[in-house]
Amino acid sequence: MNTTFKIQQIWQYLGVQDDEILIIRHYNKSDDKDEFLVVESTQEGLKVSAVSTLPQLRADQPFQMIQQRDSSGKFIIPSVTQLINDKVSDY
Repeated sequence: MNTTFKIQQIWQYLGVQDDEILIIRHYNKSDDKDEFLVVESTQEGLKVSAVSTLPQLRADQPFQMIQQRDSSGKFIIPSVTQLINDKVSDY
């Protein structure tokens, strides 16, 4: 599944507001390291930036963060279906 599409679905599923930031931790295979995708809403749509460390946010900056691992222990960008299944299995 397209990464941008997955991020858009997660944004909608979580109900992230336009003034919030979504942070998704995932494993970058090409660089062989974890990174953070910082997603912000702009007039042109969602803007995704990849950074190597957890970004420092302003004290008044609301955010949501997702961290999910696959069976090999690597961080992934989950699908909304995975989030729903995990939520159900946590209860």
